[in-house]
Amino acid sequence: MRPLAFTLLAALFIPSLTVYAHAGDDAIITPAHPVWLLERPDVDSPMLTTARTFGDSTYNDFHTKASLEISCHPRNPTAGLALQIEPQSLGFDIEPFHGPDASTSGPLRIATGKRTAIELAVSGVWAYAGSFQLGTVFAFSTQVPRDELAYWASDASRGQTLKLLLAPAMAGGKPLTATFTLPANNNGLKKVIQPCLGAAGA
Repeated sequence: MRPLAFTLLAALFIPSLTVYAHAGDDAIITPAHPVWLLERPDVDSPMLTTARTFGDSTYNDFHTKASLEISCHPRNPTAGLALQIEPQSLGFDIEPFHGPDASTSGPLRIATGKRTAIELAVSGVWAYAGSFQLGTVFAFSTQVPRDELAYWASDASRGQTLKLLLAPAMAGGKPLTATFTLPANNNGLKKVIQPCLGAAGA
């Protein structure tokens, strides 16, 4: 993968992408100042926009970048979450999670700040990395409960640590871990998930 800063800088020139940063600040993306990147995966289908932010993933002694994608289709009241990694860089065996015949579904444990962690089943597929990345990634997908989604869109979530732990297929093995810092400006996320929150959303 190309260096993250270069890849994300290139994204600023893609018409289908919007960068949400602090009002009055330049949209410079660093690990200390993450933002939500808004992307329209299919330019012919304006009904779906996704919000993406970046963090780190670790497995055993290896680590690499990870991305977290949140999506909400107006016709589906439940928002989707996709944790995207490069398994070959981590040495993580994704085959037990892969496709409709997967032998395991996690669970994926999600902990936001000091909130009570939740556990969700996941499915996994190889996926297009997005308009501003190269190649493919492996995506672990699940549906986000509405109350967790509403918290991520609230003022209380700003700057909170979001940690995801995926149980390995082999009993007794260490989990795959991904850590993100929720951006201080969550307007982009709110824009994307509003249909899934409804009129009473954050």
